[in-house]
Amino acid sequence: MPSESALFRQIVTKSAPRETRREAIRELGQLEAVAQLKTVIQTNGIHGVFRRDAVTELKEIGAFQALETIAKDRAVDTAIREQARI
Repeated sequence: MPSESALFRQIVTKSAPRETRREAIRELGQLEAVAQLKTVIQTNGIHGVFRRDAVTELKEIGAFQALETIAKDRAVDTAIREQARI
């Protein structure tokens, strides 16, 4: 499995195929890479589908503190903040 940083780079690379980017998010979840998933969610330049996938991964690994932080972050899109609410 690639490193957390390599997976993060796959997600932010806009030329990467959609499924490659989604798989990288799932792999970050398997690695319990909370910081990287949180960064994906908080980065406005990343398409919403990937940001929502990252919220789902945080929920699956039980990263409730990160989800709470995201839910309160007004810089994050409202729909994603609502999804992050526990």
